[in-house]
Amino acid sequence: MAIAKMKKLTLISFHEYKDQLLQSIQALQRFEVVDLPSSDLGDDQLAPHEVDLLETRVKKLETRIDQVQAALAFVQPYLPKTPLLKKLREKRKEYSLAELEHAVAQFSPKDLVSTLLNKQQELENIAEEHKRLIEEEAFFSKWSKLGFKASEQDMQHISGDVGTIPQHIRNEYINNLKQSDWVFVEEVYQNADELGVAVYYDRRNTQEVKQLLNESHFDSLAHRFIEKPDQLLKNAQQELKHLKAKQKQIKSELTAMTDEEWQLMLTEEYYHAKLQREKSKLLLIDEKHLFIMEGWLEDERIPSFKQALKQTLANENYSLIVEDVNEAEIEQVPIVLKNNSFISPFESITAMYSLPKYNEIDPTPFLAPFYLVFFGMMAADLGYGILLWLATFIALRFFQLEKGMQKSLKFFHLLSYPTMLWGIVYGSFFGAEMPFVILSTTHDVITILLISVIFGVTQVFFGLGINAYLKLKNRDKYGAFADGFGWIGLFVGLIILVFGNMVLSNDLLGTVGAIIAIMSAVGIILATMLASENKALGIGVGLYNLYGITGYVGDIVSYTRLMALGVSSGSIALAFNMIIGFFPTWGRFTIGVVLFIILHAVNIGLAFLGSYVHGARLIFVEFFGKFYEGGGKSLNPLRASEKHINIKKS
Repeated sequence: MAIAKMKKLTLISFHEYKDQLLQSIQALQRFEVVDLPSSDLGDDQLAPHEVDLLETRVKKLETRIDQVQAALAFVQPYLPKTPLLKKLREKRKEYSLAELEHAVAQFSPKDLVSTLLNKQQELENIAEEHKRLIEEEAFFSKWSKLGFKASEQDMQHISGDVGTIPQHIRNEYINNLKQSDWVFVEEVYQNADELGVAVYYDRRNTQEVKQLLNESHFDSLAHRFIEKPDQLLKNAQQELKHLKAKQKQIKSELTAMTDEEWQLMLTEEYYHAKLQREKSKLLLIDEKHLFIMEGWLEDERIPSFKQALKQTLANENYSLIVEDVNEAEIEQVPIVLKNNSFISPFESITAMYSLPKYNEIDPTPFLAPFYLVFFGMMAADLGYGILLWLATFIALRFFQLEKGMQKSLKFFHLLSYPTMLWGIVYGSFFGAEMPFVILSTTHDVITILLISVIFGVTQVFFGLGINAYLKLKNRDKYGAFADGFGWIGLFVGLIILVFGNMVLSNDLLGTVGAIIAIMSAVGIILATMLASENKALGIGVGLYNLYGITGYVGDIVSYTRLMALGVSSGSIALAFNMIIGFFPTWGRFTIGVVLFIILHAVNIGLAFLGSYVHGARLIFVEFFGKFYEGGGKSLNPLRASEKHINIKKS
């Protein structure tokens, strides 16, 4: 239960083995490649033309991945939907990198993507054409009463036109035309916006008629009637029918492309793995015939790394140097936390704050018990805990989930136990009072408040104790007392003083407490002074440090939220039950059941969310603030994405 011991590896080999070695290293999925061009060896980085070539390959692979993802996003809505429960229970397929490459070699990813993107373009074109034809159908259906085409309108002495006139108050425009002696007007259709008309006039009056038509805002449409409107309508309807059949055929083809979907998934995994290898080449240093790679690997994985190299290359084709971490590299060492199955789910809490640096301790084992108690005390309901236990147990037992999701579910599964335990203590089952109650959230609020403060004092003391231990480990005995043991002694003395004078009325006990507190305070000042080169300044700093007692008091008061959230959650649940209890008997077993589920679902969400957030806050501020700094970075190994499959680790 600590931070994994890391080793720095330097690998030197010939250029012709670069791809082979990178693939073997990627198969381990635990080796983080160091950016050598950005280090002190940067003068020996790749030549500009080689960098450009690699960046071109990277961009090309990124483009291919984008195309594969676009093809997947296009085809998946047309495929038969797998039931969610069945999908969750399906075990993920596993491939080694070599098997993945072999699987992708069985088909042409380029042709597959091209085929699907072409079908996507076809459907888009069909949609645009369909929209145009729908508009044409609507247009010609309005003019279907018109029994001639545009070319039939012009005669030797008479000319005509077809178009629309906007509707106007009191039909002013159409009346102007109808009242004119120069034109004959025939209404073809009329709607709320316009009138469709055919106009005829003597060719000798063409100029006057054009002016009249302009004044009436006549919009000529004769150019659209190359055939009779009813024939054009039939043509549009036939084309629509043909388009729908073509669209149906393409969608039917897409519905059967389950194999192609899997091939696209494999292609995306393959391209992503290859992309990571190409990107890693930018982190290497190339000489004339050799390349140099540096990276970080857990100490316990060194044997498997060496074995992978032996299986890949002959001994004379590479050189491997394994080094311990030196002091100057502490900030750069990636962090891997190593904890047992009970503690590891709580690593997410540590990571949420910040991973430890390589020379720090892993705080996860210390925070886990406190977080369990705090979450349970705030969520505190047997019914809520049983639901959380049941939901997480079923998901972990019967569903095939990603590793990250499994870890999160195990985290909440562990939290269900203290939730049930504190629910028994408070005697609460979905807000209803159970036959036995150890502490009542209604009558024992002061007792619960006192317990919250005791938990707070315990955690603060524990944090100070860890701080003192770390200072002693670094041979800082004065710091261990000034920042750890001294404060513990000060608070122990104050507790004894208050307990002796106010609870037991024992003057001797109160005096002993006062002496311990005063001696601890003096010790803090003296330890700070002895640790400082300037003794006078050290005394001033020690006195200022004692002013920090107000901060400690504030920290301890913060733990009253354990009582507040637990009591409020139980009170809200009780209030919901009272509301439902006001219903008549028939109402309780009808709408009351629905309300019970909805209201308690809301309260469960609020209770768990509040417990999760405030539990983490107590850890981050009141606990970590006493001994933990953080600032480490997680291991970022050369690996595959594992978006659709699991990669076999070798």
